[in-house]
Amino acid sequence: MMKILLAFTLAIITSTVVCAQNSLHNVIEGNKAYRKKEFDKAAGLYRKSLEQKTEYDFQARYNLANSLYRNGDFEGARQTYSSLLNDSLDNRTQSRLYHNIGNTYMQEENYEQSVIAYKNALRLNPSDEDARYNLSYALQMLKKQQQNQQNQQNQQDNQDQQDQQDQQDQQDQQDQQNQQNQQNQDKNKDQNKDQNKNQQQKQEQEKNEISSGQADQMLKAL
Repeated sequence: MMKILLAFTLAIITSTVVCAQNSLHNVIEGNKAYRKKEFDKAAGLYRKSLEQKTEYDFQARYNLANSLYRNGDFEGARQTYSSLLNDSLDNRTQSRLYHNIGNTYMQEENYEQSVIAYKNALRLNPSDEDARYNLSYALQMLKKQQQNQQNQQNQQDNQDQQDQQDQQDQQDQQDQQNQQNQQNQDKNKDQNKDQNKNQQQKQEQEKNEISSGQADQMLKAL
């Protein structure tokens, strides 16, 4: 029984050592690819290393986040950095993670969130001059962005007001035109009425008048 248990223990140890070696090998190869700027290949090797739970997981995950960042996948990098944050890490390491998270937001021009991340980095490591510089820059860009947004909003408001004024002017012109048309129609109606009335009066007058021939005949008959 002791021999079987010992053999089983040795098998576990051997398997663990092999996994650790494979994980370390993938991390090393991933680092080589990263230095060659082959970021897709590096990310694949780091992921392969993470398939085996070993002591190199943190390094593999951190380097994976760096590869994603270099490859332009800022959201993926940010999620990977964030997954490494925990209370067991020392302040300097957590500060570096927040700093990198701030960098991903900066690349996306999300200056508000980058400011928050850099502030977290400085709270954990007040001596981080890189984070301090990036925080200052992010604050400047945030202020500029907010001013631009305000200017755009003002321009949009002015344009909306101008559009409303133009629409009102067009409506007023249309109303005036309609009113003029109605007046012309009413005037024409009155003129037609007068013409009809004059014509009727003329016809009645002609009806009542006696021609000179008829008057002579009437006088002869008398």
